[in-house]
Amino acid sequence: MSAAHGAAVRRVLWITLFLNLAVSAGKIVVGTLSGSVSMVADGYHSLVDGSNNVIGLFVAAFAYAPPDSGHPYGHRKFETAATTFIGGALLVLSYNVVQGALSQASHSRLPVIGALNWAVMVGTIAMNLFVSWYEGREGRRLGSEYLVADAIHTRSDLYVSLGVIASFAGAKAGLPWADAVVAVGIAAVIASQAVKILVGSFHVLTDRAVIPVEAIVPIVEGVEGVRGSRDVRSRGGVDAAYVDLVALVDGRLSLQAAHDVADQIEAALKKAHPRIVDVVVHLEPHDEP
Repeated sequence: MSAAHGAAVRRVLWITLFLNLAVSAGKIVVGTLSGSVSMVADGYHSLVDGSNNVIGLFVAAFAYAPPDSGHPYGHRKFETAATTFIGGALLVLSYNVVQGALSQASHSRLPVIGALNWAVMVGTIAMNLFVSWYEGREGRRLGSEYLVADAIHTRSDLYVSLGVIASFAGAKAGLPWADAVVAVGIAAVIASQAVKILVGSFHVLTDRAVIPVEAIVPIVEGVEGVRGSRDVRSRGGVDAAYVDLVALVDGRLSLQAAHDVADQIEAALKKAHPRIVDVVVHLEPHDEP
């Protein structure tokens, strides 16, 4: 990622972070004042989008920094550290939302839904539509898979906001349990996202394979001069994969010719799998019988 490209991605993330925080604050404040736990829960859910922006800023600012003496293998796991922290925080948040919803249900109190509640939720839906459109457009323009994926996630949040509006209708109909039910549902969405984040971080930290061996071997053995391969391994995350392998070549090749084969293997793998950022090729002699 070039400096200009990174700056452009960070600009989009800062803009969407500000918008997500504004929406979140509006829902939390108005929801608290009106006694709507589902609206407050949706406000916290909007913080999930903000946390995704923070992760993106970590990636753009730190994860792509070149290796240095302190981090000779690069800084990609800065993102993993950030996502692990955020995942844990989201689990705690979902628990607190459920606790608040159950407390509300036990008192059978109806939230006081006024024009401001409706205005904030309608504004939230409009903002989500804008953010998902803007982030998706910029993601495609900048070639950022992260921005495109986050735009899709933001668009899916519309269903949560529609659930909150349904709870408003339930409150108007005199159903005290509707608000709590929607809040618990939102808490479940937050918890599932937290678990997904934590599982993804766990896979990165434990070096789980990210590209199947059978998707690598044919590419390697399709390079001219390669007579076979073994010990093919991969690790990393969805946007940064690392591969190492042993390639068998003619033992009579010169050092330069063997080096060229290794370069061709690396180029072929990166072309087939653009998320690969590093390939380590160990060459071993293999004389045909």
